[in-house]
Amino acid sequence: MLYFPHDTSSWTFPDDSISNEIEERKIKYFVISDTAFSNSEMEFSQAYLDKLKIRYKMGSKLDSWVLIGLDGGAKVRKEEKIDWEYIFKTIDAMPMRQSEIRRGGG
Repeated sequence: MLYFPHDTSSWTFPDDSISNEIEERKIKYFVISDTAFSNSEMEFSQAYLDKLKIRYKMGSKLDSWVLIGLDGGAKVRKEEKIDWEYIFKTIDAMPMRQSEIRRGGG
């Protein structure tokens, strides 16, 4: 999930219950502003971060986020603060997640 805050004060770290839901669904988030941070070990060059901004932020002046699927495709794009519950419901409705739930993996 890519999050482009209007300013850095727009971002707050998820609380423990949200963090557990994020971990259960194996969500990696990347907060991209003047600087970038993530719950992932991955690091991106500034040039790559700039490309992500161009591709997914698309000039938005508001907070915006994009949910990227495991297949690399954009599943949801919203111009608003992060709505974790909406993200969880969207992921839970995806076929791969449904299979995982049926197998007892989450």
